[in-house]
Amino acid sequence: MPGWKYAFTLPSASVKSATPPGTVILIGKLPSPPVSLSPGRREGDDRVVKFPIPTSDPADPLNWPRWRKVTCMVAVAWYAFVANYIASSLAPALPVWNHQFPQDRRQPRELMQLVAFNVLVLGLGNIIWVPLANVFGRRLVLVLSTVVLSAASACGMKLGGFTTMLIIRIFQGLGSSASETVTPAVVGDLFFVHERGRWMAFYTASLACGSVTGGITGGYIATKLGWFRQFWFATGLSGLAALLIIFLVPETMYDRGEHTLPIQQTLPRASQILGLQPSQEPGRDRTSLPPRLSLATLPSMRLSVPSKFMWPLAQELDPDHGMTWYNDAPSDDETASRASRASRATPRNSTLAVPARDSAAQHRPYTFWRSLTFSRYRGKIWYQFAKPWLTLRLPATWVIMLQYGGLVAGVAVISTVGPQILTGKPYGWGENAGLLFVGALVGILLGGLTTGLLVDRRLKKLARDADHGYAEPEARLAVMVPALAIGTCGLLVFGFCAKYPGKFQWVGLEFAYGMVALALAQVPSIWFNYLIDAYEQLASDCFVMICILRGLVPFAWTFFVAQWVARDGFLIPFGGFTAILGGFSLLTLPIMFWGKRMRIATARFVVKNQ
Repeated sequence: MPGWKYAFTLPSASVKSATPPGTVILIGKLPSPPVSLSPGRREGDDRVVKFPIPTSDPADPLNWPRWRKVTCMVAVAWYAFVANYIASSLAPALPVWNHQFPQDRRQPRELMQLVAFNVLVLGLGNIIWVPLANVFGRRLVLVLSTVVLSAASACGMKLGGFTTMLIIRIFQGLGSSASETVTPAVVGDLFFVHERGRWMAFYTASLACGSVTGGITGGYIATKLGWFRQFWFATGLSGLAALLIIFLVPETMYDRGEHTLPIQQTLPRASQILGLQPSQEPGRDRTSLPPRLSLATLPSMRLSVPSKFMWPLAQELDPDHGMTWYNDAPSDDETASRASRASRATPRNSTLAVPARDSAAQHRPYTFWRSLTFSRYRGKIWYQFAKPWLTLRLPATWVIMLQYGGLVAGVAVISTVGPQILTGKPYGWGENAGLLFVGALVGILLGGLTTGLLVDRRLKKLARDADHGYAEPEARLAVMVPALAIGTCGLLVFGFCAKYPGKFQWVGLEFAYGMVALALAQVPSIWFNYLIDAYEQLASDCFVMICILRGLVPFAWTFFVAQWVARDGFLIPFGGFTAILGGFSLLTLPIMFWGKRMRIATARFVVKNQ
């Protein structure tokens, strides 16, 4: 494919200066005099540039007050917590089934279906939810999914029997599935690029904590209160989630029109945001920039940019190079001409490039009652159902699919097998088998804390050190490499401790579970941020494919692990899981080192489908 060949033969300097979808100006360096600085600012200071560019509409989620954003995040994070609590709470209760229902005894592999099919539908349900969210908006889908989850849990309060439980678990998985795709898309809607890391860490930590809390409490509830009492708790928790979503989560999908730029115009963005003339644009060495390459000359970029993505001010400021990825060093005459056009187009002290017709007076106030309305119908429903499958063209989608699926599968296997190990000899923990999940809780808290503290800080540091102040999505990935290594080793440690039980081997089981949980709390958070930064509106479609494999791999592992363990013991299966996840982890390296070239090669597809 010419686009791939061209992207991987570009000089390194050209790649560094390129601004394909996902590359934005995050740090603006204040210039040297004679440009006047605002009070309190010193020459050489850096400022974080807010991206995406907010409109003047108070309904724009980027303009919402902080309290509204925080309450919205608390509501969707609670939904993620509850969904995973319900999914995992049944695992430690499986050994209790035959004791409480001796007339309907089941083999362990049959009981595992209550977990396996729930996990499967939790992933596959997004084939329905995400296209509907792209057509009808995120709010409607979040409301419907939480209502389905609450209704299914309520049915479990009154109905009994293994087959009925299996059907209820399938519908619980369907109601939970939107928490894995639509919710992370909400993070991208609400926050600027430099804020997303900590909030995505908050979301993934909530999601993972739900799994752990369910694992700790599920066995106690089934033993002390009865097996079906779990559904009473599930109904209360999911009902609260539904109420929070209905009243605290407005529609976050916002059509920005010309404010959403698939290709970031270097000249207008840098000069307009900092309030400078083009000739004074900071962070540029005019003598060392690579030659200018226009979209028309790139083999992978032969496209007509949709009119809704055209930026009128960019064309007025720079009609010759308005849609250019790279700018060459202009002559003095060109510089003077551009400065003259810029001075006529916008005031000297302008800090944001907003078209003049986008005035706050044109927009209605954003009241509480208005926030309860649903989004308009966007059409093209069949295209939206087909679009997620097209994201398989993006290499990052495959890498995240495999890594996230492998980590969730590892956690699902440990949460299913671990309690059964601890209820048997030599441990005999009985109803306390759920305490295995305490180690996972510690790992999740550590993973979420390190992600929240490091990811955004690293992104801003690398952008500040860069010549152009560009922020690259790949800058986040190095933070998760240690977590991938720790999580992979955790599977092997669990296999060894399970193979050779002893009086104190439970410590190794706890520690191993914590290692895998740390990776699960950190890796998806960083990868989801990468998708939102690199592909914006396509991110939710990528989430569909990721969650499909996230459901299929754990389903396969949990469905067959009992037979594999019965035949070969614990060490060989978990050794195989370690090798598989280790291979998946190595796929991070190509994205880290060549991810920007891949985004250049696939930019045509990303722009066309935004």
